[in-house]
Amino acid sequence: MLLHVPHASRIIPPEVRADLLPTDVALAAELDEATDTATDEIAATALRHTGLRPTTVVNTASRLVIDPERFADAEEPAGVYGRGAVYTRTCTGTPLRAEPYPHAEHLLDGYFRPYTDAVTAAVEERLRVCGRAVIIDPHSYPEKPSGFEDPAAAPPAVYRHRPGPHPRLAGRRHPWRIRVPGRGRPDRREHAVWRVLCTAAYYGRDARVVSVMIELRRDLYLIDPRTPDAERVERLGRALAALIDTATARAVEV
Repeated sequence: MLLHVPHASRIIPPEVRADLLPTDVALAAELDEATDTATDEIAATALRHTGLRPTTVVNTASRLVIDPERFADAEEPAGVYGRGAVYTRTCTGTPLRAEPYPHAEHLLDGYFRPYTDAVTAAVEERLRVCGRAVIIDPHSYPEKPSGFEDPAAAPPAVYRHRPGPHPRLAGRRHPWRIRVPGRGRPDRREHAVWRVLCTAAYYGRDARVVSVMIELRRDLYLIDPRTPDAERVERLGRALAALIDTATARAVEV
């Protein structure tokens, strides 16, 4: 089992902040919308209640530094919104960085590639030790869609990865997942890439690697965009622990 928490942090190093265009007030609002607040706390709660000790990888930098679940090249569909591996636009479409951003490669080398390499190594270690890797990836989403999303579309819920090509991305260089039928907001999360899980060594080829993305609506467990409700975090953490235990047991059975 690998528990992966990519978007919970609000931390932006000073040298990265220097290139971000919004004022401090506007940047704080952007972090409120972009951050999967308290998903790290939910994961930590799950670890206290599961009888297992899954490998855990937590991104300690904000996704405004780099987003490790995007493609780092022109294959990334969200790039047209300025929301690729290095964001240049905010959730509302206003400028976040200069376009084109001259230091994107520096951020990819300094943050993106080391992080994705670390997660890939964690998957490989689980395969070596256990023979299988089950990745659980907790996320959250605001009650109202961001400015670049379709407000009429259905909200996200649960997604999974399993061997086999994505029906809409078949033939592309990095097809990566299948959406649970009848669930999810196609424009919102279908192209939000788990870059570390779509290596040619695993995606669509290795049935030992299974992954699940879980989406939690924030107003159901946050008091405000920055403040989690402790009781609801505890409840969600216990539910996640139960999922970890069940998924591990099923993986062992298979």
